[in-house]
Amino acid sequence: MNFFSDYLLSSSLNVELLSDVEYNSFAKGTDSILINILSEDEFYRNSSLYLFARKIFGEFKLKTLYPYDSNGKEFFFVVPKNEPKKLSHEKPGRAHIASYIGSILSLQITSYLIQKQNAYAFLVSLSDDIKNLILDNNSEFIVGLLQKSISNKIKKITEKNEQQKKIILSEKIFSQDCFNRAIALSDAMTYTRTFINMPPNLLNPETFEVILRLLVKNECEKAKDPNHIQLENWDYAKLEKEGCGLICAVGKGSAVKPRLIKLTYSPKKLAQNIPHIALVGKGITFDSGGYDIKPSSNMRNMKKDMGGAAAALGIFVACARMNLPMHLTCWLPLAENMISCEAMRPGDIYKARNGLQVEIDNTDAEGRLVLADAIALACEEKPNWLIDLATLTGAARVSLGTAVDSLFGNHSETTDMLQAAAIETGDWVWSMPLPDDYGSYFDSSVADFMNGSVSSYAGSITAALFLKKFVTIDKWNHIDTFMWSDRPISLWSESGPTGKCVRLVTKAIENYISKSQKLS
Repeated sequence: MNFFSDYLLSSSLNVELLSDVEYNSFAKGTDSILINILSEDEFYRNSSLYLFARKIFGEFKLKTLYPYDSNGKEFFFVVPKNEPKKLSHEKPGRAHIASYIGSILSLQITSYLIQKQNAYAFLVSLSDDIKNLILDNNSEFIVGLLQKSISNKIKKITEKNEQQKKIILSEKIFSQDCFNRAIALSDAMTYTRTFINMPPNLLNPETFEVILRLLVKNECEKAKDPNHIQLENWDYAKLEKEGCGLICAVGKGSAVKPRLIKLTYSPKKLAQNIPHIALVGKGITFDSGGYDIKPSSNMRNMKKDMGGAAAALGIFVACARMNLPMHLTCWLPLAENMISCEAMRPGDIYKARNGLQVEIDNTDAEGRLVLADAIALACEEKPNWLIDLATLTGAARVSLGTAVDSLFGNHSETTDMLQAAAIETGDWVWSMPLPDDYGSYFDSSVADFMNGSVSSYAGSITAALFLKKFVTIDKWNHIDTFMWSDRPISLWSESGPTGKCVRLVTKAIENYISKSQKLS
């Protein structure tokens, strides 16, 4: 569909990997800018080399490009030693530092290119200490370069006459495998950010499915395997037939009826005892709040209420692109929560996929309803680990803000694995408790329970406890995420949709697979 290609976010920088011979010939044969990435110590040990820059700029500042020749074509970059900032008592992980270095370099390159439109290529060389720092995480460095240069502004994306600027990397530092991993992660995060960025008049449950089919076709072509990813669609009629009453209840008030998309990936060569991991993502393409309508200020950015589905999709694409040895399913319940004569009302009772009766206490607590049916379906296949992602509660933002997501789970091993991956990648989560006593907050006198709570406290916890009622496997985690940045931070060049959770969960899955292989 043309409108998706118009809205597909793209990086203003292009990264290429060249062999040593290609790298050297490229450097000699083009009018390029050479950027040396130096540590602060490295710079001061060799300050005599940069008298020109010192003479012009005086005192040096971190995170800045400085020319060291008179024609301004060669630059060096001073890397900060003490950033990024800590998360509480934890030190930033090496992957986080690597992506941070890439992101701040990307920001400086992009800023320079605004002034120097005739510079088309960058050659990046790394000092020894920086090489050692990112040696095991250089794919994350490339992700930082690419993601920081993405603008969320559509008018910039659709300008066809703007030529991408190149950064050339040498195989001396970056292996082909790490380069492929970086592109897989960056592409996946770009898909995630694009879906969240799309306006709700263009992205609804129907067009979401159409775009997904195009993406699946594209990924299968890249893999040169028509069965690399399989897509199954449950339309409204099938959802009703299969007893998914909660998804139907949320979406029936819209002219565009709900649906459930299931994506499946398995490697070409199935090894014995490979783990089965399931992803579930909340896909409310627009949330008015229903009859419990949101105030206008809260409704303004509700196009992002499908951020959980976008994150789950990004994780799925990254894992499939990297051909990880696993069986992976991704369940995306898609609906619009709208007001009409057919919309659900407070006091209605609907039957879930697992047979439980749910009384509607609040029509604006719709995300947990679509997730509940999808989680029940995913659990029927008995995966080894299920992870659901959702922009679920404002309470999570009140407690932890927009940069840190709430993490829940029923198994300490997988919860600790996600917590560790969060510190490592910088996609921060914080483990939250699940006290069973709070379950009484949504007791109902006419149904098994309500979808809302009688208490105004512990909103993110009660929402997680609601989801837990539909979990029938031993390893389950729920991430209450935001997928939106209120200011430019981390990898995000400006406020707006983020690719959070993609690197976090993908890294945790890689670690889980590695551990499973060692145990088998």
